[in-house]
Amino acid sequence: MKIAIMASEEHKKLSTFIKETHSRLRQECQVYGPKEAWNRHLSRTKDLQNYAESMKELATSHWTQNSDPLRKNISTHCRIQWIKRQCYNYYLEGGKGKYDQREVSISAKIETPTSPPSRRPLTSSPRAPDELLPSKIKIIDVGSCYNPLGDDESFDVTAIDLAPYSTQVLKCDFLDVVIGNTTEVRDNRELVQLEKNYYDVCVFSLLLEYLPSPDQRFHCCEKAHDILKPGGLLIIVTPDSKHVGANARIMKSWRFVLSHLGFMRIAYEKLKHVHCICFRKCFDEAVAARWAQIQVLEREDLLFKALDKIFIPQDFQEIKAEDDQEEREIFSSASENCKGFQELPEFFDHPLS
Repeated sequence: MKIAIMASEEHKKLSTFIKETHSRLRQECQVYGPKEAWNRHLSRTKDLQNYAESMKELATSHWTQNSDPLRKNISTHCRIQWIKRQCYNYYLEGGKGKYDQREVSISAKIETPTSPPSRRPLTSSPRAPDELLPSKIKIIDVGSCYNPLGDDESFDVTAIDLAPYSTQVLKCDFLDVVIGNTTEVRDNRELVQLEKNYYDVCVFSLLLEYLPSPDQRFHCCEKAHDILKPGGLLIIVTPDSKHVGANARIMKSWRFVLSHLGFMRIAYEKLKHVHCICFRKCFDEAVAARWAQIQVLEREDLLFKALDKIFIPQDFQEIKAEDDQEEREIFSSASENCKGFQELPEFFDHPLS
């Protein structure tokens, strides 16, 4: 028997504020362009702090997290526990070795006329230059808010956010942060530079849909690739309250774009209100790209034309009437398959349970 859970007035108030913040950012992106809209968003420091407080309250008080503290029995209904489970399986329970061997096997089979002369197939199990397995899993949690992953002794977490809720979280705009040879923190509170090829895991939990443009979302994924070690994980959680197939083309387009960037998808699960996806940064980028190359697309599809954009359904539905007719038809077709992901608020209207 299903039990209906009615959102409290406080829950509705917090959700409404989150919705309005996202909506205003998308609208300003259309009017002023992504860069100016983002700068305007960053200038509203009070709103950013209210956003952080609202997200913390929603996550800890209103999104029920029915989880078992024992690792082998982690509830799949909680996004945080899902993220932890992927880290455990990969780094602590043999998953990485399995995918190392799989990559060697695939790499050896790839021979194409377009392969660059510099490409050398992997002939043995790849390893990061300084380690076999990490003593602690180095995680960067982007848009962390209150550092929900910081309570695990197996993790060494760098938690960052535009407006940190907790003192355990460093202030950082991931879109603007410099990638260099070292990690630099200013005044013990603001992260201004990240080290290249340093992290074992990069987490984007409820992050990409926050950004108002496809280019910004791709830029975030590109930076994740830069800071991850070869063989490292990019874990993405994105909201969707509809059934698993409602937004299948959107999820496939993400996999398509990220495979060209050098990521191979190794885990996917549709939970009640979110898609949870785990990608591996390949040692041999040709291994990641191979999946995209063997896809047969039904027709020329805008979702799969742009290899430097990460689309969400809001992008489609905000196309204006005066736009090119052919482009409108493509977007309209995509929108029909993405109605369940039309508005981020659908996720915030339901507790994770």
